[in-house]
Amino acid sequence: MQFNATYIDAYTTTVTANVMFADPETDPDQPSVLSFSRAIEKGFEDSAYYFEINDQSYSSYEGLKSVRASRNKIELSLEEQIVKKFEVEEFAEVSVGFDVDDSKFQSILENLRRVFKG
Repeated sequence: MQFNATYIDAYTTTVTANVMFADPETDPDQPSVLSFSRAIEKGFEDSAYYFEINDQSYSSYEGLKSVRASRNKIELSLEEQIVKKFEVEEFAEVSVGFDVDDSKFQSILENLRRVFKG
């Protein structure tokens, strides 16, 4: 699956670290979305990361083989059992392009580090 994100949000609350990439413009009724989160609240620091592709039907705690972020792209590879669970072969590899300023890029990196710590 590939798409270009025109909406990017990376933020941390007192409870979670979150990063979202979305393309609400190409198909507003069913936008392409990739999101990550992880509980960071005291007592839950060791919880697993969570990710979604498009909606909660395609979500999982853990299950990624790799995540690679560069200045204008994030790429991930899902574990085989997760691809089978989702029953969508194109989700085996996900690539999302984006164009953000340096400040937003640093926010994305910081929040991805929080999501995938350890």
